[in-house]
Amino acid sequence: MLKTFFAALAFVFVSAGASLAGDGPLTEDQAQRFVKTLPALNALKTEMDAEGKSEHMRIATQPQAGEKFKPYSNAVAALKEDYPADHARLSKAVKPHGFSAQEWGAVGDRVIIAHLANKMQKEDPRTMQMMDTMDQSMIDMMPPEMRARLAATFAIMETVKNAPAHDREVVATVGDELDELMENETPS
Repeated sequence: MLKTFFAALAFVFVSAGASLAGDGPLTEDQAQRFVKTLPALNALKTEMDAEGKSEHMRIATQPQAGEKFKPYSNAVAALKEDYPADHARLSKAVKPHGFSAQEWGAVGDRVIIAHLANKMQKEDPRTMQMMDTMDQSMIDMMPPEMRARLAATFAIMETVKNAPAHDREVVATVGDELDELMENETPS
């Protein structure tokens, strides 16, 4: 289960992302259009990997303690700030699917969070419970770098745990397609 969870996170961290597409309910149409954008963005991801930009993007998308997990929104923001040409390519790639880069990121956040929640519930519902019961004194004894990574993991898990039921239902309709895309993702 954890392998699947971290594979999904790796896919998210290097694929690129955006901001909030409104506070309304996620629609099946949005989820389907988002999934259709992913194959076209694989070329951008591959080029960014080759140019050594992936590590920066991975770091830029990780939540800090107290922050929500917004991998696609954070990636779009990092692209806009640090790699404007790549941000323009992302914008151009998602426009035919009816998204601005920012809207695409917001929908992507909701889709991947709901997808991870569905996967965790299906494959190992105890993972979230184990994270909830981890003793703070154990965390305090860890080296600072490990604590920082664990804080990011907790932020991710907290966001996934609170995925709206409606989003999870909508994303279940594209779950198989997401799994297939993740399985076929070129390793970084």
